Amino acid sequence: MRITVLRSLSLVAAVGLMALVLAVGSDLSGTGLEPGAQAPRDFFAERTAEVPDPIATAAAVEAALEEFEPVYVTDPEAVASIEEAIDAVFASAVSNVEGGPRPVVRPDFSAQTTTTTVPFDTTTSTGAEGEPPPEGEEEVPVAQLNGQVFIDVNGDGILQVDEPLYGVADTGLGGAPIVALSNGATYETVTANDGTFQLTLPAGSITIAIDPVGSFPAGFIFSTSTFQQDVECAADEQCDVFPIGVTGNVRTLDEQVASMRDQYAFLGDETLFTLASIATGDVFRVALGERPRMLFVNNAAIDRVRDVIETEIRDQAELDAAKNNVVRNPPFVVLPDGTRDDAASAAAAEIVSSRLQITEQIDEAATDSARQEVIDSVPQETQPFEAGDLIVRTGEELTEFQIDAIGRTGALTGRTLRRAALVGVLVMMVASLGFYLARFRPNFWHSPRMVALWALLLVLGAGAVRLAIYLEPRAGTYYVLPAVAFGYLAAVLFDNRMGTLMALAMAMLAAVGTEQAGVAVFGLLATLAPIGFVSKVSTRRAFRNSVVVSSVAVAVIAGTATWFFDTGVDSSLLESVGLATGWAFVAALVASLVALATMPFFESAFDVTTTLRLLELTDRNHEALQVLQEKAFGTFNHSLMVGTLADAAAKTIGANNLLARAAAYFHDLGKTENPTYYIENQFGIPNPHDELVPEESAKIIRAHVTDGIRLAARYRIPSEVAEGILAHHGDAIMRYFYEKARQYHGTESVNPDDYRHAGHKPRTREMAIVMMADSVEGACRAVFSEEEPTTEAITKVVNRVIDEKVGDGQLNDCNLTLAELTTVRSAFIEALVGHYHQRIQYPNFPGI
Repeated sequence: MRITVLRSLSLVAAVGLMALVLAVGSDLSGTGLEPGAQAPRDFFAERTAEVPDPIATAAAVEAALEEFEPVYVTDPEAVASIEEAIDAVFASAVSNVEGGPRPVVRPDFSAQTTTTTVPFDTTTSTGAEGEPPPEGEEEVPVAQLNGQVFIDVNGDGILQVDEPLYGVADTGLGGAPIVALSNGATYETVTANDGTFQLTLPAGSITIAIDPVGSFPAGFIFSTSTFQQDVECAADEQCDVFPIGVTGNVRTLDEQVASMRDQYAFLGDETLFTLASIATGDVFRVALGERPRMLFVNNAAIDRVRDVIETEIRDQAELDAAKNNVVRNPPFVVLPDGTRDDAASAAAAEIVSSRLQITEQIDEAATDSARQEVIDSVPQETQPFEAGDLIVRTGEELTEFQIDAIGRTGALTGRTLRRAALVGVLVMMVASLGFYLARFRPNFWHSPRMVALWALLLVLGAGAVRLAIYLEPRAGTYYVLPAVAFGYLAAVLFDNRMGTLMALAMAMLAAVGTEQAGVAVFGLLATLAPIGFVSKVSTRRAFRNSVVVSSVAVAVIAGTATWFFDTGVDSSLLESVGLATGWAFVAALVASLVALATMPFFESAFDVTTTLRLLELTDRNHEALQVLQEKAFGTFNHSLMVGTLADAAAKTIGANNLLARAAAYFHDLGKTENPTYYIENQFGIPNPHDELVPEESAKIIRAHVTDGIRLAARYRIPSEVAEGILAHHGDAIMRYFYEKARQYHGTESVNPDDYRHAGHKPRTREMAIVMMADSVEGACRAVFSEEEPTTEAITKVVNRVIDEKVGDGQLNDCNLTLAELTTVRSAFIEALVGHYHQRIQYPNFPGI
């Protein structure tokens, strides 16, 4: 009862969904009412309705968008680029000041003989003035030496404090070390803050000098030749030496401007001269402990840039306006003394103006969102129609608006009847297919999940027809129908006969959906096209090849159908056939790939075992097989051999050999839970069953079936393959432990059911083959470990095992015939003879 309800719900839902998919948006299908076509008659509104006017709505949207402005956002990279470019100009002006390397001229005292060095304090001429000479020594006559060291800004060697250059006047240099040589003794002092010095020392011939190394600012040189002087100074006389001038090692302004002009051709000579003058003056200002003026100019320029970019420069017009504004309103350059440097302001303005760029860029995402908000805010324009209003006259060219109005106002009669007829056709189609399945495919019909999957494919087929109807105006042909995908799905998920039923269903869906005979024929043949290529494939390469071959076949079908149904023998024949062929090939190729890509979803959702899935399961890299190999290596080898036997036997009787092989590979998966309790995994260890009572051993052996089912669920092994776990022992008695229990407890005290395996008898030919292959392989392994595996011995073991299964009734529930059973025996014997073939005995090489 439950199966009947579930099956009925699936089919009823399929009819309803197919009708909905095919009917929605197709009220006017099959009437000839298409945009651009002529109205076959006058159409009048049958009822009042508000019909959306797309043209008026589009005009309203366009009007709203005329006032729409994009959303801008500040580009931080552009702002940083402007500031970096401005800083680079000022940095270049500073770096261009320094002249080339010049030799350092140092004083030469080689003509004198130095005997004693006497340091002098800068506040006193001598360290012993006013003191009597030491007893026994004569008083030495002394003289006073006066001089000055100054910074010579213009480098002319003349101290001119009232004629500043570059904004800096000649100024005394304090802290310069002075060295004097008199009477063989050396005397030292440093200049005062104003650059002057006084030195009291023995009278006579005196040599005085200043050492440039460490004496004055880096990069400065002597501007006078008086850095070393020889004077004769009498006792008690004040002698004046010539001023010693030092100046910066700077290039001329013309040299600096020429160098910068090559790099900054966009700046005028006046600006370049201003920058060079400020940079040159800064050399002397820094030497005097003042802050460089270039820093004030640079900061003023950057501040002006930051003011300008707050106005959001978005395009070239705004950029030009910003540049002009900077020139008209230059940045204020205020010096430390509070005065304003207009020349520096003008230079900074030109630099800023030349380096400005667009700082705002359109935020595409925000603009699109804002534009969509504007569009969404425009109300839809409608045109009212009252009952009896004329919509279109006979012969007039139809528009989309008029066709929509005809549908909304009920001007096209018979719509309800057409929908009812559509439902009726779909009901008859599903009923006919259901009757066929119930009559000829009872196993399929009694599986609710398979019926549900079949119903889902029918609904998806209706969706494919609706997709073709939607794409037809754009592609110019109905042959974009992806019917080939349903041939793949039905043939792979079910079989080739179900694929044929799917082809009939697609033909009927195409007929009721498009009302085109050519499309119905195409739907039938395109669905059939891949069935012959995939129904018996066993490799992924064959699947890939089938995609290309099926796509070519579908393209030929589309071209032929177009030739017969849709064209005459005229000049448009080649164009129509070519269009249909091309679109059909592309659609079939895409649909085939999509079908194969979605196959795993259907397999997993509906627990369907397809050829592709079996190929994955029989890959020895499968996770579950890796676990079996690692935990139970003997069982793993046993399973591989059982798979080989089952595969060979299934092929000979036309059964699903991949299914048989996969079931054989996983039939003993449960043994990984307690591998050492099975003889094939006991390598050099005692048999643990020797220490257990029979009932405990039977419990452990029985558990490998239930454990196997649990592990199969964990590793997502489909139920059709996991059936091999339940059926490979059937419900047979564990003869060894049963007999052992009878010996221990007595025959009357032992219940045979306590020693039966936990599974059930095989219900399909494939599972019966797995059962026999499992028993045959185990028996041969046991027998031929001690006996010679001759053909007669192998035949005897195979017949004994199979006869035992038949006699025990283990094969009663499967549809294996006696003829097929005989064929299976022969296949087992042939495979085992090949496995146990005799080997050549090599001389002096035992063990081979």
